[in-house]
Amino acid sequence: MRITWADRIKALFARDEYSYWFALITDEEKELRRMDSWELAKVIHEESVHQTNPERRIVAEHMLQIRVAKIQSRATYVSVVVGFLGVLAGVVLTTAIQCGT
Repeated sequence: MRITWADRIKALFARDEYSYWFALITDEEKELRRMDSWELAKVIHEESVHQTNPERRIVAEHMLQIRVAKIQSRATYVSVVVGFLGVLAGVVLTTAIQCGT
């Protein structure tokens, strides 16, 4: 588990430092959230093979699907902006051609 600088700073200002670190280390959802896609895929594979904690597999699959959806939505937003700019360029060029003749 990687401990970020933000977690260390939060621990300085926590009322009970020991309960903060215990909650941080034992919270599996936070641990899964910090994993990259490859680590999540490894967790999904291990849970499907060993079937020790099916809830962890379900949460890992959900988090991986959320990341894929964010990547796809980002690509959709970029294509919408590029399409809109293309339409504006077409309108400007059409107007310029019509005014020039």
